[in-house]
Amino acid sequence: MTTEFQHWRPYLGLFLLTLIFRVATAVPLEQAGYMDASYTIHVAENLARGDGFVEYVLWNYLDNPTGLPHPSNTYWMPLPALLVAPFFFGLGVSYRVAQIPFILLSSLLPLFAFYLARRILARDDYAWAAAIFTACSGFYTIYWVSPDNFTPFALTATVCLYMSARGVETQSARYFFAAGIFAALSHLSRADGVLLLAIPPIALIVNQPTRSLKIVLLSTGYCLLGYLLLLTPWFARNYVVIGAPYPSAGTKTLWLTNYDELFRFADDLTWQRYLAWGMDQIVASKLTAAARNVFIIVFSTLQIALAPFAVIGVWQLRRRRELQAFLIYATLLYLAMTVAFTLPSWRGSLFHSASAFLPFCALAVPPGIEGLVRWVARRRRTWDARVAARVFLAGFAALAIFLSIYLYASAVFPGIGASASDIPLWNLRDAEYPAIARWLDQNARADDLVLVVDPPGFYNVSHRRAIAIPTDSVEAVLLAAKKFGARYLIVQFDHPAPLNDLYHARAPVPGLTRVAEFRDGNGKPATLFEIAR
Repeated sequence: MTTEFQHWRPYLGLFLLTLIFRVATAVPLEQAGYMDASYTIHVAENLARGDGFVEYVLWNYLDNPTGLPHPSNTYWMPLPALLVAPFFFGLGVSYRVAQIPFILLSSLLPLFAFYLARRILARDDYAWAAAIFTACSGFYTIYWVSPDNFTPFALTATVCLYMSARGVETQSARYFFAAGIFAALSHLSRADGVLLLAIPPIALIVNQPTRSLKIVLLSTGYCLLGYLLLLTPWFARNYVVIGAPYPSAGTKTLWLTNYDELFRFADDLTWQRYLAWGMDQIVASKLTAAARNVFIIVFSTLQIALAPFAVIGVWQLRRRRELQAFLIYATLLYLAMTVAFTLPSWRGSLFHSASAFLPFCALAVPPGIEGLVRWVARRRRTWDARVAARVFLAGFAALAIFLSIYLYASAVFPGIGASASDIPLWNLRDAEYPAIARWLDQNARADDLVLVVDPPGFYNVSHRRAIAIPTDSVEAVLLAAKKFGARYLIVQFDHPAPLNDLYHARAPVPGLTRVAEFRDGNGKPATLFEIAR
């Protein structure tokens, strides 16, 4: 009993330390802070009160919606809302309650990094360092405790990669089946989780190019079986409510020529329209994405200062099957994001999906540091390589903790970090919404629909149905208002470009009457317009 407890004691201690850190970063956050998280809360509330997978907002028009309510999760996947809904049902609806499952699950990710580092490197100091680099993960720190897909995707995708590696190593059906289960959970978190299904067959071929086709097909079949076991009910739901197992809304982003077109209303995104953009523009957009996506990986997943050591460590460990599975996935994800989903990739998609890189990059940092130190020590005989490696490892662990706290604090607390920014601090984002909601309660009908930049965010404050402001033109805004019966338009600092003149009061728009003025978290104006019927 004592031996077993000693084995689990570091995991228990690490979980409690991470949990304390997660709670400390969760408590200062008072609201969702961005639309993805607001949408999770909106759908989870509907699930908790028995409405099912529906939404009373439209944040895009990709599937040509006809009205509200509308089937939910035809673009974003449902697992984050499914995690929150039971807590809403038992504890009531609030942002604080929505954080609970993400606080708990994100506290498990450093444990996985610790376990994997122990298994691969067989050193507890390296394992603890890998856990620290995963727990204190720079830009990701604030998002682990947010009701979004960062936490569930990172956890399920990393476990999927590990199960795939174990399947290749042991040739055991149960590991491939488990990989399929976790690939399904990853897909239920993010649509690009489907890429994980390609890992087992590619890893099998990479490790043994002469392996028989029968073994590759059988292993892939076990993986698919686990995947379909969980995904079939969701595919069936989609078929019933939208007529297809896989919604087309997400794949339309293949044909974006500008990210703002994600919110277009007047015309559809088609491959013909995309090709008409011109091959020069298409190639230039993909080259730009290729460079920006490298930048995102280096600055977010590799945390800038740790990047060289992670690269060195990954190269040293490249023959380990766990790292091979990770490298295959990282390559597939980078290519899919850059070549196919070019515009969304560097506007947040890669940042979300690359969260699964963290445990693997984190465990590669300690041997990378030691490898570089030993290389220098061979040229500087005054260095004690062993001592220097420990000092540098401790120093970079402390730096990771400091940077994570600093980046978190600069996004939440005033007076920290860059001062002048158009993006309000986390708790001040959309600060005008409560006042606008109160005005509408006093002056509008309960069923009056609103056009706004962040429909789920506004709904969570007002419980008033809302749709996104189209980004194509002022005419498109009026057409959307007419189609869905919207009576009010909120024009805030973060507004589509066609509304610039309206926002700055340079030119009136026939059919829009200014009825109230408000201020956002940075003191900039937010104007409420009434739309003529």
